[in-house]
Amino acid sequence: MKKTLFTFLLAVLFLSFPLFAQKRIVDNAGLLKVGEASELESLVAQIASTYNFDLVIVTETNIGSKSPMDYADDYFDYNGFMGRDGCLLLQVTETRDYWFSTSGRGIRMLNSYAYNKLESDVVDFLRKDDPAGAYRVYISDWEKFLALDAGGRNFNFVTENAVKFYLGAWVISLIIALVAVNIMKAKLDNVHPKTEANRFIIPGSLAFSLRQDSFLYSTVSKTERSDSSSSGGGGSGVHTSSSGSSHGGGGGKY
Repeated sequence: MKKTLFTFLLAVLFLSFPLFAQKRIVDNAGLLKVGEASELESLVAQIASTYNFDLVIVTETNIGSKSPMDYADDYFDYNGFMGRDGCLLLQVTETRDYWFSTSGRGIRMLNSYAYNKLESDVVDFLRKDDPAGAYRVYISDWEKFLALDAGGRNFNFVTENAVKFYLGAWVISLIIALVAVNIMKAKLDNVHPKTEANRFIIPGSLAFSLRQDSFLYSTVSKTERSDSSSSGGGGSGVHTSSSGSSHGGGGGKY
């Protein structure tokens, strides 16, 4: 009897374990469709398992008088993630605010170049009212940063454009090879085409007259062009939250 009861309690505990697992997708604003939250939860769980890094997504309709930075930092610290390596993405629908709060290794990995990439990709989807797309690219970008970090590298201009550099080098090599072949081919030609047409022209049959227009004045007008490519936010640098933890990241409005 005791053995049966013990086995039953173990089964109940095993089945209940997922209920106590750390929740990383918190859609309080109700932006995700059925199945999207579980899909995203599975993706961030895989990131946590592979890289020991927490990616958290929180959506809120309103956060009151708190700033997005303080709210994101405090949510990360006071909901079981304090002291961990990770990044939290906060989206506030009423004020159209977004914020990335990094912690631990995340502060170092999200350098200015990585931040610009992450912000540009995520905000592009947020402005299209595609929150699921924004969260997927948020996870995808971080997976790139983490894979590079695991190999001892960081995300920068060179690593982002490695494929382009490879293709460019291949094209340049091909051009050099073609030029070299053409030079060698030219040395083997014994017959050269005539480039003068003198022998085909009847003397005195062709005449040219010279005409010239003189412009005495010119006017140049200049109009200042506004820069419309500026981002909606920016990085905040490293700061200390209310819990005393260090955070990085940044944000703005979409």
